[in-house]
Amino acid sequence: MADEERDEARAEADRVLEAVRAALRQLEAIPDAAVRARAAGLILRAWPAERGLASEIRQEAVDTLHRGGMDFPEIGEAIGTDRSRAWRIWKGMS
Repeated sequence: MADEERDEARAEADRVLEAVRAALRQLEAIPDAAVRARAAGLILRAWPAERGLASEIRQEAVDTLHRGGMDFPEIGEAIGTDRSRAWRIWKGMS
C-alpha cells in the first residue's frame, strides 16, 4: 500500500475519532454531576456493542473489495494486513 493511501486512511480515521471525542465531550455539559456520571457509565457499558459497528463496516468493505475482483492477498495488501487476516475479516471471524 502506498504511503499516501496509508496517510489517507489515517486522516479519515483521525477525522472520525475526533467526531467521536466531540460527541463524548457533550457529557461534560450535563450540569448535574450525578446524572453526568450515570450517563457516562451507561455509555461505557454500551461501548463494547458499538465497537461491533466498526467491525461490521470493515467486513463490508472487505466484502466489497472481494466482490470487486480482488483476491485475499491483494485485499490484505490494500488494508495493511496479510491474506489470512483479510479472509478472517471477510468471514466475520476477526
